[in-house]
Order: sequence, then C-alpha cells, then structure tokens
Amino acid sequence: MAAPMAQTGSVHTSSKNADKKTKTCKSRRETAVQGTNDSSIVSKCSMAAVGYFSDPYLHCFVSKTTRRSPLIHRGYYIRAKAVDFFLKKFLTSYPEKNQIVSLGAGFDSTYFRLRSEGVLSSTSFYEVDFPDVVQRKNSLIQNNKDLQKLIPGLQSQGEKGNPLIDLYTVDQLLFAMVNWNSMIIFLQSSLILTCFLITPLHHSSAVVKWAGEAFSEAVFVLYEQINPNDAFGKFMQKHFQLIGSPLKCINAFPTLCDQRDRFLKLGWSRSEVADMNYFYRELVPPDEHHRVESLEPFDEYEEWHLKCSHYMVVVASNASGFPSVLSDIGTPTETDSPGCLPVEGRAGCDLVKRFGHSSVMLRDKHSLVSFGGFGEEAGKHCRILDLTVTDIWTLQSYVVPVKVNPREVQVSRMHDQSILLRDGSVLLVGGRTSPIHMCTQVLKVEFSSKDPPSSALICTSEIQGEHNTEISSDQRPSSRPHSVNSVNHRPSEISENRLMNSNNKCADNGACDRCACGGGSGEGAVRGDGGQGGQYSGVRFQEMKTSGDSPSPRWRHAAVLIHYEGRDLLYLHGGRTDKELALDDSYLLDTQTFTWTKTEDKGPGRRQSHTASVWGDHVIIAGGMDQGLRPLASVFMFSVHTRQHTLLQVQESLLPRYSHTAHVIDNQLILVGGVNVNHSVPGVAVIDIDSKKVREFSIPVEYGEQLLMLHKHTSCYLGNNRILVIGGGGNCFSFGTHLNCSPFEIDISQCFGEK
Repeated sequence: MAAPMAQTGSVHTSSKNADKKTKTCKSRRETAVQGTNDSSIVSKCSMAAVGYFSDPYLHCFVSKTTRRSPLIHRGYYIRAKAVDFFLKKFLTSYPEKNQIVSLGAGFDSTYFRLRSEGVLSSTSFYEVDFPDVVQRKNSLIQNNKDLQKLIPGLQSQGEKGNPLIDLYTVDQLLFAMVNWNSMIIFLQSSLILTCFLITPLHHSSAVVKWAGEAFSEAVFVLYEQINPNDAFGKFMQKHFQLIGSPLKCINAFPTLCDQRDRFLKLGWSRSEVADMNYFYRELVPPDEHHRVESLEPFDEYEEWHLKCSHYMVVVASNASGFPSVLSDIGTPTETDSPGCLPVEGRAGCDLVKRFGHSSVMLRDKHSLVSFGGFGEEAGKHCRILDLTVTDIWTLQSYVVPVKVNPREVQVSRMHDQSILLRDGSVLLVGGRTSPIHMCTQVLKVEFSSKDPPSSALICTSEIQGEHNTEISSDQRPSSRPHSVNSVNHRPSEISENRLMNSNNKCADNGACDRCACGGGSGEGAVRGDGGQGGQYSGVRFQEMKTSGDSPSPRWRHAAVLIHYEGRDLLYLHGGRTDKELALDDSYLLDTQTFTWTKTEDKGPGRRQSHTASVWGDHVIIAGGMDQGLRPLASVFMFSVHTRQHTLLQVQESLLPRYSHTAHVIDNQLILVGGVNVNHSVPGVAVIDIDSKKVREFSIPVEYGEQLLMLHKHTSCYLGNNRILVIGGGGNCFSFGTHLNCSPFEIDISQCFGEK
C-alpha cells in the first residue's frame, strides 16, 4: 500500500473484502447507502447555490445540478451549519497538532472549504467511506486543478504514480490516528456504521467506545435521527426502508436522553445533546435567521419544525479543553396524558386528501364544503381549484367543479378563512396562491342546487372591474358524475382559449373570462354536476368591494363571525405576509356594509397560524406562532363590547402549538392537533374557560393502516362529543408528501369525563 499523504491531506479508509463482485444482500445494502451520497451532494450543492451556506467546492462533486425545494434547502443548511459550528469550535479549542475523522464522508467538501479558509494548518484530516465512493471521489479530485491545489504534495506524488487516496484497513487507520493526541470524530451518516461492517468493530457503539478509550483528548460529534414512534418518525423510517437503507439505530436510541446516555455509558466523561430546533433557535444568531428568511419564499414551517425535531446532534467529550455548548438544554419532559382519544374512519367513504385548505358548514347544517389547499386530484398532487362537499351524516364527499380562470378569480387559495354569512353565502378572506402572491379579493360564494330555475344563462361579474356581461344560452354544459377519487378537472388544464373566445362570449363549455359562469344563472355563476347524491351542483363568485380601514393582504390569519347588537361582525387577527412573518393587527368587518374597522388594542401580539373561536360576545384566540417562529401556548379573549384583548391565565401547562383547529363546546375550549418544537406531539387540549384548568389528551399515531398527522387540517364539531377532521398533512422534507385519508372522527367523550 502506498504511504499516507502529507500531514494536511485527506486519507480514506475501507475494509479489505469490499471488492466482491457478487451482489450479496450486504452489497445491495451498501449500494443503497452509497446512493444516498449521490442524492445528498446534489441537495447540498443546490442549497449552497441559493446562498444558504458558503461552500465554493460542492459543485466540483456534482455532474448535473438540480434545484431542490426550499424545505430541502433548509434541512441541508441546518446540517451544514451544525457541522461547521462544532468543527470550528474544536479547531479553536485545539489550535496545535490535531486531527479530524469524518465517518461516512461521501462527497463532502468540508476539507477543501476549511483548507481554503486557512484553519487546517496543523490538522490531519481523515475520511471514511465505501471503496467505490472513495475511488469516485479520488477520480473527481484528480481531474480538478482547484481541488488539487488544496492538497500539499499532490503534484510530487502524482509524478511518482502514487494514488491521491490511500486505502487502509481499519487497523492501519487506527494505528495512524492513535499517534496523535487531540482529535474530533464527526459521524456524518449513521448508515455507514450500521450497513458497513468495519473489522474488527462490528457496530457503531463499538466505534463510540473505542474512540473514548483510545484518545485522551477527543470529541465525538454525531448527527442522527430520533423520535421514531410518532407519525413523522414512522413516515421517515418508511422512506429509508423503501430506498434500502433502514435506520438501525433510531429504535435502539429513540430519544435525546437515550442518545446522551449512550455515550456516557460507553465511557465518555461528558455528553451533550440537542435537536436541530434548539440548535437553530439558540446557537444561530438572529441576524442569520433574518438572512435565511430573505433568501427565497418559504411557507412550510410545520415540516421544517418536524424535520428539526427528528434530527439531533450529540457532542461527547473526554477533553477538558473543549467547552460545554449544549449542557444547559436539559431534558424535555413528557406530558402526562389522561388518555388516548379514539379515532375512527368509515368504510366506503370517498377520501378527501388535502392540506392548507379552509372548510365551512353550509346553512343546511350537514354540508361541509372545503376550499382550495394542496392535495391529490386525479392521482396527482397539485393546488386544488374545485370545491369538495362532505355530507357529515353519511361522510360521503363529492366535487363541485369550478370553471373559472384561477389567474383572475382567486378561488384556489391556501391558508385562507371561509366564513358562513347569515344569508347562507360564504365569504373567502385572505390566503395566498403562492408564498409571494397573496389574495387581494374578498370573494362571496353562493351555492346553487342541481335544478336551476331557468335554462337561460345570465352572467354578471364585478370581478377585476368587469360589469354586466350578459350571455344567453339554451343549453347547460354536459354534466357528469364526480367523486373525490376520480376527479379529472385540474387547475392546470384551464386555458385562456377555453375560457374566452375573441368575441368575449362564453366558449363551448359555457365559461366566460373573469366571470364564474358555466351553465347556471345569476351573477358570476359556476354550474357543474355535484355527483351522485350531491345537493349542490354549482357556485357563483362575486368580489366584494370593501371600505374603511382595510387590512393588508395576508394568509395564516384567524377569522370568525360574531353576532353583536343585531350585526354580524367578522373578526380578523394576525397572519403573515410575504415580508412579515407574523402580524399583530385586528379588524372588524361589518358584513352588511362591508366596512372594515381597525381595533387599536394589540394584546395578543404578533402571531400566525392561530385560531379564533366565539364564546358569547367574546372571541378566543389560541396558540399560533410568533415573529421568531416560536410556537405559542397563550390564550387571549377579545371583547366585542370593549374592543380589548385580555390574557386568559390558564392554571396548568398548555402545550404550545400552531396550525391546529379549535372549537368551543359549552364552556370548554377544545384545541385539535397542531405542531410544536417540543417532543410531545399536540393531541387534543381541553381548557375550562371558567376554571382555567387544562387537560391534554393524546391521539393515535395511526388508525387502521393510515398515519395521522394532525396539522394543516380543518375540523367540524358534529355534536355527541365527536369531531370530524378533513385533510391534513404536509411535505415531509425529502421523504415525500403525506396526506391524511379523511374524513375521520375523533371521539372526545373522555374530555368531558364520559366513558
């Protein structure tokens, strides 16, 4: 074997028997693990290209760049930030002769980045990975002059025909390393130690134990997954199983405490641990938070917080010179739950799969209509334009097609509020069509039954300034049954040509530009078959002209209708914009005159993704997330009479949460689901408004064979201590998209002491 490289070089290691050509079960697992390197380096490169993290050498290891999603960018950013933080903390603590060992390094470019920054002058840098990965990386380095310049002595070695990368047995590597004193071992991938049998160390705990015993001044940094038993954790595990790289340590060490104690039991004198939510909140400065938020539009905080609560970093040390960084984090306490509430679906129901939508019960008291959101339509994931009506008696759902130009009529919204008015119409307020396009239209929605009063079609629209467009028709558009599972009308299929012809008259499908007509009658009508058993076949939209002190466009706000002194007032609070992460203003809209009035009191402060519920002549605001992206547990009461907010002083600890739903039943405030940054997933909270007492109930991780993620959903109280849930879920980092199979019911009888 060739001699090792110069003191500051990169040395890769592997086992002797890794050159087998036969595709054994073990070699297939190794291939799957190596595949994660190829995907990971593309994501890292995309993250760096957007500006999250400065690394000019990542692109050298990528043959073809691909733009990843903002959520994936943030996931790889926090990993890169943690690696850089602890490596530089180590190099600062031990500026003299030291060594770094990167296990599962893959195509990581840390050596080249740190070398170019001039911080590896006294460092020997080792990388460990599979032979195939090592050889591929070697080839890339050999063919890149910028990388070659950062490895001292490379040219003279090349002239002698020596390889840049030396392949060592583990025994040889350990012998080389123990000649040094201070060292840091950074485990980049736990997969490498569970799938790659390192002789004579047969599992990852053996490596941990060896490192603690072999060096007098050592630091071990481990970045790994935790929390396998909640819905996100199970979804994450399923992803790694599907790609052939199961997480073998997560169930043996499932919590922060388990990971911390693991190192202490294996001989390390100090072990500190934190999840990535803590790291980002406490160790990344506020100005860096602001910079990250400004890089690209982002509105997937639920999934960001869930991802960060399922990844953690352990910093173990037997070195007196290495400072304590995470020692004050403590251990998250588990909340004692009085019980787990039953969840039930109903066989044979049409499935509604979407999240980020709004829902409202119509005046008939049994038709629950859902607007917008993102979900599944015709077997594809997309922004949803059509409306879904769910009969709460039968739990059957059907689609009401919407035949409008979504660029002109802002129906396909996310994170809006839908409010039932006294006349039976629905008001759509706020929301967004994308993280940079907020909805400016306040739309009034009226539903029509299957049998229109006349076959004539008369459309008048006030949307976007169009007025009094009248078209007559002797025929309705052809109708066809629709079900939620077989929808063939997608927003992307609507074209300008289909909506309007050159004479500004309805095309052959009965639709006209900027007005919602499609075979119905009246102002802005949209007609379509509601499917078998569907009571409603069409809708019409009208943009309402409002006056007064109007709120700015926003989404993730809270709104509710409250009756006061003979008037119906729409109360609106908070939300976010494309520039502000949380707003603190409140407004009242008179739904007869459509006049806005701004309230001066800002008691609840800045918050988004919270709830508003009516209790007598008060509005109760609960939970949400503040400007610093911290989930809130506070509850406020707004008096319509005094126009003031007061804090409700609850007696017990209420779990912080946002992206939940809320109901008032008698004098009980019920909070359903949500997300926080703790390790206790919010279930159902019951707050006695009079006594201020709080009880937290858990909900199942799954019902039947379906995982249950209770955020970005909507819910409806059915009576008889049952809550109906529609939708929920989200994009789970790079693991895929989860959509709840709804509708399903939560039995809250236990919340009121009933069996």
